[in-house]
Amino acid sequence: MEFSLNFGAMVDGLSVFLIGVSMVFVVLLILIALIKVTGMIVATIESKKDTNKEVAVTVVQEEVLVVEAVDETSELELVAVITAAIAASLGTTADQLQVRSLRQINRHRA
Repeated sequence: MEFSLNFGAMVDGLSVFLIGVSMVFVVLLILIALIKVTGMIVATIESKKDTNKEVAVTVVQEEVLVVEAVDETSELELVAVITAAIAASLGTTADQLQVRSLRQINRHRA
C-alpha cells in the first residue's frame, strides 16, 4: 500500500511540474510575440523618419552640383538657381523657402 501512495504523490507532482513548465513556455512565446510586434512598429516609425532624412540628403547633393555647375553667374543668380532646384526637388514653390547661408564645398581629394 505504501508503494501506491508514493506513486500517487509522484503522479501529482509530475502533473504540477508539467503544468508549470508548459506555463513558462506559453509566457515565453507571448513575450517573443510582443517583442516582434514592438520591433515591427519601431521599424515602421523609423522608416518614416528615414524618408524625411533621404529628402534632406538629396537636397544637399543637388545644391553641391548646382554650385559646381554655375561659376560665372552673379551671387544673387546663384542663390536663385539653388533655391529653384531645392524647391523643385521638394515639390514646393521657391517663395516657401528661405536661404539662410550659402557656402562652397571644396571636393579636391588627394
